[in-house]
Amino acid sequence: MNWRRIVWLLALVTLPTLAEETPLQLVLRGAQHDQLYQLSSSGVTKVSALPDSLTTPLGSLWKLYVYAWLEDTHQPEQPYQCRGNSPEEVYCCQAGESITRDTALVRSCGLYFAPQRLHIGADVWGQYWQQRQAPAWLASLTTLKPETLGNG
Repeated sequence: MNWRRIVWLLALVTLPTLAEETPLQLVLRGAQHDQLYQLSSSGVTKVSALPDSLTTPLGSLWKLYVYAWLEDTHQPEQPYQCRGNSPEEVYCCQAGESITRDTALVRSCGLYFAPQRLHIGADVWGQYWQQRQAPAWLASLTTLKPETLGNG
């Protein structure tokens, strides 16, 4: 999986909605160290070393982590069926329709990526991210929610 491509794609999709005074911050892992890029609608405005103290709420990014796990572990597609029962379906599809993984990521459909719906086991999830030396907050399914502050 090409993480760099996914991250840049997300950045490009987000750029048009940015206000000039609020730059998007993007971190890329380099061979020597991680770099923090600040982006605005006019492009990269600043590049610096990633500060150890930087934290940010996951917001919708938790869906990207679930997507990455699904793809990297070759999980079969499990379309989400919209029934019109949840207000969150506005991000997914119309009642009677279904949505697949790629479209769910583009539309930010959290219902598709719910770990319970996908039957993602906490032990398998934790082992996967620990093997990749991910931060502890990412290895725990219980902390995979928008308000979790992530760093490292």
